Amino acid sequence: MKRKMIMVFLLFIASGISFLAAAIEVTGTGSMIPGPLIRVWADAYEIRTPGVTLKFQGSSPAGGIKSLTNREVDFSTIDMPMDMDTMKKNGLMQFPFALGAVAPIVNLQSVYPGQFKLDGKALADIFLGNIKKWNDPALVALNPNIKLPDAGIIIIHRASPPGLSTIIGDYLAKIHPQWKATKGDGMAGEWPPNSIETKSPPDNLEKIKATQNSIGYGPVSLAMKNKLAYVQMKNKAGNFVSPSDENISAAAVNAVWDERNGFDVVLSDQTGANSWPITSASYVLVRKQSDHPERNREVLKYFKYSLRYGGLKAIEYDYIPLPDSVTTVVRTSWKHIVDEKGVPVLKD
Repeated sequence: MKRKMIMVFLLFIASGISFLAAAIEVTGTGSMIPGPLIRVWADAYEIRTPGVTLKFQGSSPAGGIKSLTNREVDFSTIDMPMDMDTMKKNGLMQFPFALGAVAPIVNLQSVYPGQFKLDGKALADIFLGNIKKWNDPALVALNPNIKLPDAGIIIIHRASPPGLSTIIGDYLAKIHPQWKATKGDGMAGEWPPNSIETKSPPDNLEKIKATQNSIGYGPVSLAMKNKLAYVQMKNKAGNFVSPSDENISAAAVNAVWDERNGFDVVLSDQTGANSWPITSASYVLVRKQSDHPERNREVLKYFKYSLRYGGLKAIEYDYIPLPDSVTTVVRTSWKHIVDEKGVPVLKD
């Protein structure tokens, strides 16, 4: 009997050692914007997959890229897609995993959410200081049913480092030649004198909320949560649309997603009758061939599970799930992520 108990004990120890040897820790960093979604998806995946831990520490897109290329993490997140040449140079590939959007927001007396209308040219002219008053003829023509005040426009904007591409900067650069010439595809540089700079999205929205006759911009989800007057925008098809989940998703559905160019797709100013013109996607960067293929495998298994079952959590945390048509293309691209023998690390 004693001998039998010893054998059982040894088997238990051996199984514990085997379990520990099989444990895998996957790490990621990068943009903090999708951080809450990455973590809540990780909690669900870890419950489903004992022995696997997925840790994400937000930093910045640039910091995430540096950590990934230095082989300090297994994946990183970015807000604007990386170009194909840079990915090839660093042995990386990317794919989208969630959608978001930015909306212009106004604080005008008796103007409710979705009532005020703008097109890209007028928005750029306001931010460039070309349109200085609310009753400017260009704004009156876009809003004939609103009595606009004879008041100066106060611009609320985020501090933005030089050279940083942003989704709203990219959109305005596509619409307005002067924006492209002076600000590129970002938001840095000189702003009109009637401008107030803020440091974070919550501060930005609070300042708009507290400042009569102001205009700014921010994440759609935060604007709606705070009951702020988001703007309807004229899209590429010439239609005025609101930043609803359906219209944000429409921008992704109408985009051309091609793994051959590394999914280098910016969702601003997309085609389609209902597409919201300032839509964005969050991207994941991974190494195409890792020193630890088992970690790459777990990264892909994690996103496979999350894209399939994490839609409700995405909505709960103020993200828009990828449309099924985009998810299908993304999963097909994973065959290019291989081990040292060139064998795909994940068989779909």
